[in-house]
Amino acid sequence: MSGLIDYQGIKISLSGKLILDIDHLAVKAHQCTLVTGQNGSGKTTLFKIMSGLLRPDSIQVDYQGLQMSWKQAKPLLQRDIIYLHQQPYLFDASVADNVAYGLYRRGESKNSVQKKVCQALDWANLSHLAQRHAKQLSGGEKQRVALTRARILAPSLLLLDEPTASMDNEAKQQTAHLLQRLKEEGVCVVISSHESHTVDHLADHHLCIEHGKITVIEPVKKSAKVAVLNHAKNTL
Repeated sequence: MSGLIDYQGIKISLSGKLILDIDHLAVKAHQCTLVTGQNGSGKTTLFKIMSGLLRPDSIQVDYQGLQMSWKQAKPLLQRDIIYLHQQPYLFDASVADNVAYGLYRRGESKNSVQKKVCQALDWANLSHLAQRHAKQLSGGEKQRVALTRARILAPSLLLLDEPTASMDNEAKQQTAHLLQRLKEEGVCVVISSHESHTVDHLADHHLCIEHGKITVIEPVKKSAKVAVLNHAKNTL
């Protein structure tokens, strides 16, 4: 599998404390990576760096065949990578307007935007909420709207910070289903989660952040996952 983007020599300290000291982080195209770690381990900090939102003390980025400094890479990262916080921000508008926002910023015509938004809401099973105000949505609905808004922009990489946090089981399943569909479409996704049992079946790779370093966790073989799921069903 070809590499999408490589980050090398990531180092950042905040308030005098070393948060991350990562020699190398490679993101593979069309793959899903799960990132775990304790609270405060630096997962959110890493995602903000990866998406060009937070300047590290040092870094080199290899992207699109070029080796770049932070200054060179920042505008490309912000253009091509979307970072979704666990409590995604939605505008004071309808669901449809929220999903359409990025397309209008790109200068697309009204007819094109309306068509794409309709298709996107149908994809996410959110068509019935198209005219509902964002303030009236549940936490799970907000997350799915944010995912839909991100997908419609076709990012090179999607970074999801705790996408199923603080949801009931039904909302978690609905969100996980959308993540599965993104994976099937070949969208490159990196997910941080304390609820790895909800999303680990999606992961091609599993990384753990501890003491500022990244450790590769050997993935569970699909056959083993199936066996575990079958065992769980049989014990219900």
